[in-house]
Amino acid sequence: MENAIFATTLKALIASRGISQKWLADEAETTEATISRYIAGKNQPEISIVVRVAKALNVSVDYLCGLTDMPNPKESLGVEMHMLMRCYGRADSGDKKVLWTVLERYMTPEEKENPISTSFAMASGKRG
Repeated sequence: MENAIFATTLKALIASRGISQKWLADEAETTEATISRYIAGKNQPEISIVVRVAKALNVSVDYLCGLTDMPNPKESLGVEMHMLMRCYGRADSGDKKVLWTVLERYMTPEEKENPISTSFAMASGKRG
């Protein structure tokens, strides 16, 4: 984990939410001085602290570590998307092919050419 990214993200979250370092320390079960050192980039937190900070701030660990720009991907997707993903995960390869056939109707040409889309299609057993 990049110390500077964690420090910058943590500082921005504290400022944007108007919370105190003391509040965050209490929620993350650590000390205010420890939070201050993280914000200053002087210390690198253990993963257990990163997880507790993420839970307290309702963001993902990936967001705190600079691996995504989405603070909380689960909330960003919504209930319908989570249900679709769970159902897709349980579908057999034949049903996945049917689903991809339907989804292709709604894809832009760029999405059809995107290697990420192709890898999803290949993972589903669909031949391009």
